[in-house]
Amino acid sequence: MEYHHIVMRANGGGDEPENTEWRCAPCHKYEHTRRSVEASLIYEQGRGQLDRIRCYEHRLEVLDNLNAVELIRERGTYLSYWTDRTTRYLHRTILTKEESEFQLQFNRLIFDAQLGEMK
Repeated sequence: MEYHHIVMRANGGGDEPENTEWRCAPCHKYEHTRRSVEASLIYEQGRGQLDRIRCYEHRLEVLDNLNAVELIRERGTYLSYWTDRTTRYLHRTILTKEESEFQLQFNRLIFDAQLGEMK
């Protein structure tokens, strides 16, 4: 078990009992990694860097999916978002949900058109 500050000392949090809790080492590592990725996301949102924003949003999603409390308990360990190869690059191909849906509909239209030509 590790001692965790709910509000980090760097952000003005103290060592009082209301601001501290015990966490298992994997959950503690996950929480600090999540905070770091969130801080990077907020920074890039301020800069308006859409490709970097999508990258950090994607990393957060992967991080959360890999480290649900149940999964950490089952495995007994934390997994970095780096274990998913899609988080390693600033993908200009990481589409928003709207772009993904549009791409899917577009591909269906193309497929249907090609199928119609074959008949």
